[in-house]
Amino acid sequence: MVKESNAPVFTLYGEEIDIWSPPYKEYHSKHTIDYIIEKILESEKAGVDIFPSVVGKRKEKELVKNALLSNSPILFKGRKGYGKTTFSKAIAQLLPTKLLAVKGCKIHDDPTRPSCFSCRKRLLESNRVELTWIPRIWVRIPGDPMLTSRQLIGGISIQKIREGYELDHPEVFIPGRALKANRGVGYFDELGAVPSSLQTLLHEFFEEHQVTTMEGDIVPFKIDTLELASTNPANYRGTSPIKEPLLDRMEEIEIGPPETLEEEIEIGLRNTFYATRSGETPKIPPWHQEILARTVRYARDKERFADARRIESEPSCRATIKLFDHVLSKALRSGRRTPLLSDYGEFNEIVKLALVGRMEVEFGFVDKKEEIVDKLLEEALKQTCKEIYNQLSSEKFREFYDALRACGTPSDGRQALSVRMELVPKLRKYRVINQYVRAISRDDALEDDYYLSTVEIILESMLHCAPRLVDKKDFTYYLGELVENEA
Repeated sequence: MVKESNAPVFTLYGEEIDIWSPPYKEYHSKHTIDYIIEKILESEKAGVDIFPSVVGKRKEKELVKNALLSNSPILFKGRKGYGKTTFSKAIAQLLPTKLLAVKGCKIHDDPTRPSCFSCRKRLLESNRVELTWIPRIWVRIPGDPMLTSRQLIGGISIQKIREGYELDHPEVFIPGRALKANRGVGYFDELGAVPSSLQTLLHEFFEEHQVTTMEGDIVPFKIDTLELASTNPANYRGTSPIKEPLLDRMEEIEIGPPETLEEEIEIGLRNTFYATRSGETPKIPPWHQEILARTVRYARDKERFADARRIESEPSCRATIKLFDHVLSKALRSGRRTPLLSDYGEFNEIVKLALVGRMEVEFGFVDKKEEIVDKLLEEALKQTCKEIYNQLSSEKFREFYDALRACGTPSDGRQALSVRMELVPKLRKYRVINQYVRAISRDDALEDDYYLSTVEIILESMLHCAPRLVDKKDFTYYLGELVENEA
């Protein structure tokens, strides 16, 4: 270990620096797990959630913190799309945003704890050593049956040897993905898909942080990495087994679907393309959030819905995210920022775009995928409309209904309201309509497209819960006259 008493002169971007002084001392000389333990203990003392990017999953967070405090590799086990990768990134967020490293080192060596032979030689023999800042390290190591030991661990470049480079030259040894995770998090995505022969190499890597190659050669340095991995449940489609000796070196934590509708919606909103691109929450009204998220959740609920029992591989949270994305995209194409029911598609094709490819059904029902989606969507729409309808005040309902009819156009003895932006100025003239819209939207200053969406869901709720009053065809609602006492 390099100490202040025997250290060479360190430079950063051409200027001499004292790495043991306050601006720099927190960015070197610590092991990866030390940074994480400090953060966990600080959060426990402050009583704050240390994984704010992970929605819900209170029990899983507690298990993760315990495993990390004992410096245990973690295996996240769960179906696709339930947040295993998100959890691994949340753990990496506990590391500093940057670290000091020896410039030119391919494994980001610590200037006081060099691992590779090249950096050791440089720090011991050179009078001046140049450093650089490196960003927080999170390396995905994808499980692949064709993964080689060279890709995983690394190897010597014969070409560089032929060019005359010495063995200890930094250009000669080319580190693999596992070694590039030095001083950070190495995430083995689908660990079971790593060939069995390479899984054997990981026994030593996970336990002793060093590697012996398949030829029996010990890679001459240790790696300071926090190992995380993921796998799908046993017998899940495409899941490969993990060797028991490797499982014995890891703590297995189950990651399931969101427990509540609210959590499902929150995950969807946070991860839409619009949100990640602009940093703003997309303007999707809560009723659309609930309809779309419920459709996905109903596809997982085999106890309540017979159609869900036909689904073998259920849609994950990614389906919810893409539902929000696609419906919002359709609205934007129509010149609106707020979706309407028409943005689901004339035959729900926009909803099917997000769901059909993300679920597998029993043999014999492949041709009925779209039909299953239609039924689940209809159930979700009914439930949401029932909740909206129960919020409508009965006190001024006749006045409200008559005002809606006054905004329509005559059609076979009824009044037709076509859900278009041109309708909004007419609706806004009626105080009672504004009151009902405010009660459902809980907002006084609504833009026209959001206002129209609120009126539409009220009409749709009346259609489902009071079909005598409202009929519908091609996104146009038809309102008849109220008889005495019907309000």
